[in-house]
Amino acid sequence: MSGLPGSGKSTLARQLAPALGLPLIDKDDILERLFHEHGAGDANWRRALSRESDRLFQAEALVSGGAVLVSHWHQPGMAADSGTPSGWLAELPGAIVHVHCCCAPDLAAERFLRRRRHPGHLDSGKPVERVRTEIEALTRLGRVECGPCVEVDTTGEPELERVLRDVDTAFLGSTRFGKRMRLR
Repeated sequence: MSGLPGSGKSTLARQLAPALGLPLIDKDDILERLFHEHGAGDANWRRALSRESDRLFQAEALVSGGAVLVSHWHQPGMAADSGTPSGWLAELPGAIVHVHCCCAPDLAAERFLRRRRHPGHLDSGKPVERVRTEIEALTRLGRVECGPCVEVDTTGEPELERVLRDVDTAFLGSTRFGKRMRLR
């Protein structure tokens, strides 16, 4: 699962995982476990725990035997220490279906500003304009490339049955990377 911060990745993943009979591995859940274990701190502390959660996320994914993976993935053009590295996804056995959540950057920014996460994320200290500017910049980077892609419009509530059908279709045709499907 990929998409802008606030695009609905975790929300959709929490519906998809049980419908697909797969475990959900959400990088933010791992990071929040680390906040509970080690406490919250400044931006450097958050960055250190985020990198540790990347390592744990990858380890859990590699032994999972299949899962719905949710993160904000690193893409070229991002700061080197921003986003979850994605190069290891190619090491996963079996087929990968990439579900990309799409919505307008201003809606993603609005959702980001409304959501309430663990204080260790340091969301509450971010100025509104900075959040909007950062999310707008992320839209210019595109999306991570890691397999056939099902694009889901998350402006409203996606129709779960339709998403499941499109994921199934992408899975069956997963020997061809770069395949794209658009949901409306």
